[in-house]
Amino acid sequence: MRVNWPAILVATVIFFLFGGLWYNVLGPAWRNALGAQAPQTSTSAYAYIVAVIMSFFLAYAVARVLAWRGDYNAGRGAFIGLSLGLLIFGSMTWMTYAFEMRGATLGWINVGFVAIGMAVQGAILGAWKPKS
Repeated sequence: MRVNWPAILVATVIFFLFGGLWYNVLGPAWRNALGAQAPQTSTSAYAYIVAVIMSFFLAYAVARVLAWRGDYNAGRGAFIGLSLGLLIFGSMTWMTYAFEMRGATLGWINVGFVAIGMAVQGAILGAWKPKS
């Protein structure tokens, strides 16, 4: 079960850039949803390095699931990415937010970013089948 390393790298970069766009557009709503707990946004190299590494891990996870299934196409990849984002990240995040008494807006912003971002990663990885 091979994975396509160039596709994983491209999906990593796209997810990272998508995050910048997502939170640039929704940043004010995100900070407002956090309320008094709103952190200062970090511009340190450490934060960006962590973001790229975590984006890579997400892309690798989607690529691994696609490899296990052996069913490569953009639609299937997008569905798998979206499913992983919603069912794993989304369910755990929303459960945590419920206990922390955070509003739904924060959930929609943060879960939406990961679910849509992983769907995009999945579409890239599904469309770019690894060589045999």
